[in-house]
Amino acid sequence: MKEKDVLNNEENNLENPEEINTDVQEESNKDEIQKYLDELKNQNNQLNDKYLRLYAEFDNYKKRTNKEKLNLIDTANMQLIIDLLPIIDDIERGLEAIEKNQTLDAISDAYKLIYQKFLNILKKYGVEEINPINEPFDIELHEAISTIEGPDEKKNTVADVLMKGYKLNLQDRPVVLRYAKVVVYQ
Repeated sequence: MKEKDVLNNEENNLENPEEINTDVQEESNKDEIQKYLDELKNQNNQLNDKYLRLYAEFDNYKKRTNKEKLNLIDTANMQLIIDLLPIIDDIERGLEAIEKNQTLDAISDAYKLIYQKFLNILKKYGVEEINPINEPFDIELHEAISTIEGPDEKKNTVADVLMKGYKLNLQDRPVVLRYAKVVVYQ
């Protein structure tokens, strides 16, 4: 009976070649799916690696630009201080002249020279005076301390400047450092 069973099984196997073919196709599909999954994992790992490298590169870029910005500020401040040192020297010479009882005209000339040097340094760094006497009142540049009665044609015009203002001309826009304190005609 065992021989008959074996023969019957062989006949059955021969009769159902579709089953064998299906098993082979399933194995083939599993292999293809596994290959595809392995490819996707590999691509994912590559993209993840690129992302991490790009993130690290960007982080280093931010740190480097921040450091460069701080160095630029330090250098600019240092240059400003170097440019101001001659003014300190001139003030010291002026104080010595006062102690030596020089004439008032000589002392006055010395301080006018110091004042002019100081203004030149401020101009060199883009600082400009805001001295708006007889100009229309501008809230962007002026701070009204008080108002006085005046002629109708001078209404909202600056009558007097109590304290000059200053603005810094940056590359892209001016910035008011101090508003001019003014008296305005009403």
